[in-house]
Formats: sequence, structure tokens, C-alpha cells
Amino acid sequence: MTQVNAKIEDKILEEFRDVIYNRKGLKKGDFKDSLEEAMIDYILKHSKSESAREFAKRYKESMQ
Repeated sequence: MTQVNAKIEDKILEEFRDVIYNRKGLKKGDFKDSLEEAMIDYILKHSKSESAREFAKRYKESMQ
């Protein structure tokens, strides 16, 4: 597991948290899970690597 530190615009983080809250309730772990889901979706959408897309597909299936 890796920890990521990033500076994000306040409004973007606020909106992201609002979406998570409305969708899941923002229980412990919901932020991490939603961030991972967003990253997996980004990989699926933009990666040119077939192996990265396959990994993302398998990971997304395991999340459900």
C-alpha cells in the first residue's frame, strides 16, 4: 500500500467528497475506495498499455 500526498484545489476536493457522501455516505474507507475507483476508471479510459487496462478491469471487477 502506498500513501499519496497531493495538493488539490479546495473546490475539487469539496465536490468529490460531496459526491462520495451522496453516493455512499462517506463512511470510513469510502474516500480511499472512491479515489481508487476514479484512478482505475482513468487508467481504463486513457492507458495505451493493454496490460494496464487488463489489470484495471480485473481490479474493478474485484471491487464489486
